[in-house]
Amino acid sequence: MLGILISWILSALILWVLSFFLDISFTGGVISVSFLITAIVIGLINALLVPLVKNIFKTENAILLFVISLVVDAAALMLASQLPIGFSITFVAALIAAAVLSLLNLGASNVGAKKK
Repeated sequence: MLGILISWILSALILWVLSFFLDISFTGGVISVSFLITAIVIGLINALLVPLVKNIFKTENAILLFVISLVVDAAALMLASQLPIGFSITFVAALIAAAVLSLLNLGASNVGAKKK
């Protein structure tokens, strides 16, 4: 549970930092709530879709998992921008942000993995 909370907060912080460099805007009243809600949406989609796709492809190939995670994260960001939470992002910014989030998620998931 603590790992999920830490991942959620780190995703929100990453989005906040990326908003200074990419075309990511928050139009809601309280910006921090928008970051956290967006991070929740991305986390839920990742928690549901990535294991499903991983089981479908039955692979441990890190490059393929990164590409799958990239596509899922970009789709999650675009989906979150459609929700009425005061968050908007362009497609190019979603791809770049998804690449950063995918790299960090892939790295974080490999930290806890045991070598066989």
